[in-house]
Amino acid sequence: HRHIGHWILKHTSGDRIDDVLFILVDQLNRGKRFIEEDNERIELSMLNLRAGRKAMSLATFWASASYLKAGIDVLCDNHWKRHYDLSLQLHSLYAEAEYCNGHFQEVG
Repeated sequence: HRHIGHWILKHTSGDRIDDVLFILVDQLNRGKRFIEEDNERIELSMLNLRAGRKAMSLATFWASASYLKAGIDVLCDNHWKRHYDLSLQLHSLYAEAEYCNGHFQEVG
């Protein structure tokens, strides 16, 4: 799955990424256990944030929460120090999506 995701990313022009964003991120998320490099983890977190935002704009809050949680889960150990803005955006939008899903225990 990781190779499929990288192939999609490599062969899709930047202005067309949004057209295949969910497929791309789904493939990369399925292969996330094979990620060893921190920069690849951050890239996947950013793609999950982008997919989470897109899902939120389409009012698909369950999908949004799923992408945002995947982005949080793949962050490196010291993410709050090294990638504060990304971490804050992922956690804030995840809380908002879970609130919209009625999962208040996840928010508070």
